[in-house]
Amino acid sequence: MNIFLIQHAIDTYILFMSLIKQITIKRLEKLSEEEFQQKLVEWQQKEQLKKQQKEKKQKKPNTPEKKLAETNISPAKNKGLCLSTDVTISDDSEEEMAIFKQPVKKRKINNSKNLDVSDGNSKSNDDSIMTNDSSANNSLMTEDEDENNEPKTENNLPKKSKPITPVIYFCTRTHKQIEQVIKELQRTSFNNTRSCVLASREHTCIQDSNIYYPQISYKSKTELCRDLLDPRARRRNSIKLRRTIDRCSYYDNGGVKISTYGQLAKFGVQSVWDIEDIVRLGISKHSCPYYGTRLLLKTAEIVFCPYNYIIDPVIRNSMNLKLRGHVIIVDEAHNIEDQCREAASLQLDQTIMNLAKADLEKIYKSSGNSVTYGRLARYLSDMSKWIDQKSNEIKIYDEYNRGVLSWSGTYTIASFDEFGVGLTAFEIFKKDCETALADLAEESESDETKNSKKENVENELNVKDENETIENNSSNDQNTDLAITNATKTLLSSICSVFSLFYDEKYKFDYHVSLAKIMHLKKFEHKEREIANKGLDGWINAGAAGANDTRPVWNNVVSFLCLNPAAVFDELKSSVRNIILTSGTLSPMQSFQSELGTQFPIALEAAHVIKQDQCWVTSVGVGPCGTDLNGQFQNINTYNYQDAMGKLLMDVCTVVPYGVLCFLPSYTLMEKLYSRWQITGLLKSLSQIKVVMCEPRRGDQLEELMTKYYAAVRGDEGGPRGALFLAVYRGKISEGLDFSDNNARAVVAVGIPFPNFKEESVLHKKDYNNKHHKNKGLLPGWEWYQIQAYRALNQALGRCIRHKNDWGAILLVDSRYEQPKNQIGLSKWIRGRVEKNNSWTTIVAKLKNFVEMRQLHDSTAAAL
Repeated sequence: MNIFLIQHAIDTYILFMSLIKQITIKRLEKLSEEEFQQKLVEWQQKEQLKKQQKEKKQKKPNTPEKKLAETNISPAKNKGLCLSTDVTISDDSEEEMAIFKQPVKKRKINNSKNLDVSDGNSKSNDDSIMTNDSSANNSLMTEDEDENNEPKTENNLPKKSKPITPVIYFCTRTHKQIEQVIKELQRTSFNNTRSCVLASREHTCIQDSNIYYPQISYKSKTELCRDLLDPRARRRNSIKLRRTIDRCSYYDNGGVKISTYGQLAKFGVQSVWDIEDIVRLGISKHSCPYYGTRLLLKTAEIVFCPYNYIIDPVIRNSMNLKLRGHVIIVDEAHNIEDQCREAASLQLDQTIMNLAKADLEKIYKSSGNSVTYGRLARYLSDMSKWIDQKSNEIKIYDEYNRGVLSWSGTYTIASFDEFGVGLTAFEIFKKDCETALADLAEESESDETKNSKKENVENELNVKDENETIENNSSNDQNTDLAITNATKTLLSSICSVFSLFYDEKYKFDYHVSLAKIMHLKKFEHKEREIANKGLDGWINAGAAGANDTRPVWNNVVSFLCLNPAAVFDELKSSVRNIILTSGTLSPMQSFQSELGTQFPIALEAAHVIKQDQCWVTSVGVGPCGTDLNGQFQNINTYNYQDAMGKLLMDVCTVVPYGVLCFLPSYTLMEKLYSRWQITGLLKSLSQIKVVMCEPRRGDQLEELMTKYYAAVRGDEGGPRGALFLAVYRGKISEGLDFSDNNARAVVAVGIPFPNFKEESVLHKKDYNNKHHKNKGLLPGWEWYQIQAYRALNQALGRCIRHKNDWGAILLVDSRYEQPKNQIGLSKWIRGRVEKNNSWTTIVAKLKNFVEMRQLHDSTAAAL
């Protein structure tokens, strides 16, 4: 297996297509032939060794009588005998007897002759027990007969295996990035490749989410889909709505109209398709895109998906993705360390765990397989008791009514053993989980296929019969709903996946466990609130009625934090054919080898595709009024810094046309700056030059805001043409969105985005690296901490240049960037371009000159 580590700057999405050209059938056949020849040599050596051993044992030459005695065959004519008479089969040679015992091969036995074995010899007219004759008299066959009825020999020569063309799994962070890759693929000569996009129901389900509103309100399309496909849920909802609920009609057509690439071509959809294409086809043909995609997956050559589908073992197993022998390409791979650590980590919320326990206990009391579910419920109950015991040890709470205790992974394992929920109990729990989840899958399949006839009969009932049936069966409904919920299934799968690593001798030292006890204010509603709030004289107590009826509720959350991403990455690299990690912000590459526990024999740090004059980069140490722009915490909270940042952006927006992006270290700083500029009036002046927008905290608000941003850049909205977008490092804007050409003619990067050093995961990761940086080759904690900052910075700076003809300016606003040591973490294509200018006036003049030069170049190119 080859593992590649490739840092690209831009326009390298086509890289993976060159891999298709390399991995051809011809190459695979050559590899298969080499493997066959190697097996053949090994077989010949083995046969030669057996022959030599036999010669040593045979002190006397074997006579025909001895051969026949050893094989229990009489010395008669050998007419039709397919075995040569010079073959010796001795008692101590089991491999030679294998020809008579092959389970998948069939042998013919003569049925028309009398066999006498009383004296150890067989007697017949033709003296044959095996024959190539296919007549009726010689046609007694064993159950393991070969389909081709080929004569067998004892040689058992190795067979050539047919080469299997690997499937390419192209993974990236978001579906927006997948959309960009697919557009590039459609422009190439590989646009007839069979592709498939894996996406959640939220992206592909075409069912109306409000189909039963207001009687039933669904939080997600996933919940709606499962209810429409689960017979138990449909019976439950039938009682609630007092009418029969049919199975989703789109699902019934999913395996008929969207299942093959021939059907896609028939309906005018290319082999390389995107989510929008398959959704439009599903709507027009009344067929489910989500389940249709699963059918297309079986014959796909390239599979696009978010990389948690591949990295997270729980999601991978639920999707039934078999990766052995295939190729994985991970774009935006700078996130893979965090993704692997997250996939190997687990948060156990005691409230959710108790709900799962109650769910299992319900089935324990009703199901025939009560032992399995009873043990599962008992294990979760014991875990909950362990959490209660440990939470009582918390004595100190912070200002947020939060108390925390933490331990090493090895201490936690010892505590589990002492409490009776250790490795032995977990192994039983894991087997029970496999049984319960297998039962669930089998019951689901049985309900959806074997009982289809019963459902058709139920659907033919009229309204009166439906109501009568519902009323008669309502009392028994509780006994029929015997399936665990999806939340319980997810919890059980997550515990099994993470605890398997947690108890592994190889990784048990890589975990840190913490218990957080947090107080929440929970609202309670009472139907008879007015009665309860009445005073002694019968009047309603207005003060009591208006008060919020809340109570403090304590909740415990146990976090199993994995500090070693190799715990998950090891499984991937040991099964797949090739892994290619590619991103524009992989530097320094050495950290990937240490963090992922993998040597990358092939590593490439590519230069940028643009020319030197297409991007101008400068550090900005002082503001328009000479204010120090050091982005450390004690400085950014001063009014001088906040006012200087406002004037700086005012000058940039005046000089730079169209779109300008400004990245800030946190939402808190963004809100402080925005509020300060409102008070000083600077925001009003800035809004007269460009439309000012702020990145929302909620992702569902982003799409509408981006539409407005692009429209403002084009000048569609009226008023000023152009927009200033205030964004946050590591946010939605910093990666995954396209700001090519006029959408980002300048990027203003404020500060160095170090992670929150008080965050528990960051704190323990730094300590872990300091402890193991020598024996595991990890970077020291401080160096790892710095790399996280510069990767977030480089990712944001990459929004400026999106293709080889693009251009833009980059301003690194922080006095620390003027020091060479703070430029080492920058990407290679930026590192060599950074200018140092002593005054803001000089910076503005150079920026204006750069913009005018590029605009002149664009005008000249357009005229040609």
